[in-house]
Amino acid sequence: MRVTVHCRQVRVEAGDGRQVSLSYPGILLSGFEDGKAVCERWVPFGAEPTEEDDERLVEALHQALLWQEHQSECPM
Repeated sequence: MRVTVHCRQVRVEAGDGRQVSLSYPGILLSGFEDGKAVCERWVPFGAEPTEEDDERLVEALHQALLWQEHQSECPM
């Protein structure tokens, strides 16, 4: 499993028809088997992470660790 800080880029249409690019910070969890990425899960967090952000990340890490120990299906 690899854990990295990652910004996700999203393009949306503004009210006047222009395309606007937004960036969202988060944590990217990547699961590997035989050296190949088999699943990913991106967990967002705000500029000032909240307790809810922390809980979401803890749950995602817990599921990823269970998967890594072959105790669950890929949660990502």
